[in-house]
Parts: sequence; C-alpha cells; structure tokens
Amino acid sequence: MHVYVYSVYINTENMIKIKTIAQLNCSNWNTGNCMGCVFSRKNNSLSYYIDSKISGKECIAEDGCDYFESVVIPGIADDKTRRSVKRMRGL
Repeated sequence: MHVYVYSVYINTENMIKIKTIAQLNCSNWNTGNCMGCVFSRKNNSLSYYIDSKISGKECIAEDGCDYFESVVIPGIADDKTRRSVKRMRGL
C-alpha cells in the first residue's frame, strides 16, 4: 500500500487583502457579490450595462476582474494601498 501526502501552500493573505480592498472600494460590491455594472466609453459618451455573467455572483477580484483592475485600483486614493494592491496583482 502506498500513501501519498501532498503539501500545498496557498498564499491566502493576498486573497484576503484583495477581497477586503474590493469590499472597501468597489462600487459593485454587494455583501460579497458583484452587482455586475460595467462601464464603457464610446465617442465621448459614458454608458453602462449589467453583465449577467457576473451580476449576483461571488466577487472575483481575487482571481482577476477587469473592473477592479481598470477602475477600482486606479481610483484608490490611498497611495500605499494602491501600490500594495498593484504589487499583489502583478500590475
């Protein structure tokens, strides 16, 4: 009989921090779920729509979210937090 033991290290510290930053800064955050509001700019006009693929689903900022990375992170006023989250996301 063979017994295999695998040890997996998952750095959950960054995940928790990113989720906390999303909770505190993302306008789409709603008790852990995404409201799914997506903004776009065309011909000097700002428009938005609700993306049914992410609306009402669990926040995906930890895994990579276009809105979080393109709108939320640049909009974080605290420079230290903004630099920290960019470093965590590899941006």
